[in-house]
Amino acid sequence: MITCIGLASGIGAGNIDCGYGPLFLKDNLKMDELNFEKIITIDEDIENKFDHLALLNHKLSCESFKLAEKKEFFISFGGDHSSAIGMWTGISEERKRFNQEIGLLWIDAHMDSHTPKTSESGNVHGMPLATLLGFGDSRLTGILSSGSKIKPENVILIGIRSFETAEFELLKALNVKIYFIEEVLARGFKVVLDEAITSISTRTDGYGVSFDLDVLDPKIIQAVGSPVPNGIDPKDALMAMDAFTKQPPIAFEIVEYNPKLDINLETFKFIKAFLKKMIAREIKTSSLLTR
Repeated sequence: MITCIGLASGIGAGNIDCGYGPLFLKDNLKMDELNFEKIITIDEDIENKFDHLALLNHKLSCESFKLAEKKEFFISFGGDHSSAIGMWTGISEERKRFNQEIGLLWIDAHMDSHTPKTSESGNVHGMPLATLLGFGDSRLTGILSSGSKIKPENVILIGIRSFETAEFELLKALNVKIYFIEEVLARGFKVVLDEAITSISTRTDGYGVSFDLDVLDPKIIQAVGSPVPNGIDPKDALMAMDAFTKQPPIAFEIVEYNPKLDINLETFKFIKAFLKKMIAREIKTSSLLTR
């Protein structure tokens, strides 16, 4: 049984509809192997967006902290990608108690590394990675503790193809490793993923995966928050799941599913197939560890 948590909020994006994603998945996946323990919903009347998101992500960080204490793999379903702030803050803070560092694979079409000063839209789902690196609004960088939650050398981005100069310059200055989509498609997603996992596992005490569905080809996977052309073939993404068996992640996050756009449920079907592969991988990994 894999524990699932999440944050059903879309207020960090220009369109709030991804906020319905986690609850839709909870109600419709119907997979015995998944236990939906806590899905945080919006029930506060807070006008300021940053105050609101700080509260929601603080709640999520407390949930991910508690699950990280158990040292068992778990999954988080986010609405818009601002939920990554709470998810990885909680895990990072739990590990810091033992002087351990986590790594993060950011699989996404976007860098999500703006700050309020550089973002033209002001949408926080374009800021979570910068926030986790310690840059941005103090209400978000200060959840559970002040400052960065993950070191830049412990972050790897995969699938990037839509970004602005300011966020690229920030990541470049921090020397963050980026696999742009051209390299991913040329070499193969699994090859790149294998390389990234090996790299990040050698210098951290465990790594997580933040998977934004918009990294995939929007011709096939259409029900996402911010589609970008020329993405990864979903079949390749499913095949690449085997890369996680040898050095499994400590947690996995899936974000930016917009069920209102999922007319033929193709994106839902992909998510379910993706989770089945994840469950099979978890079972296989557990079997290898007990031998």
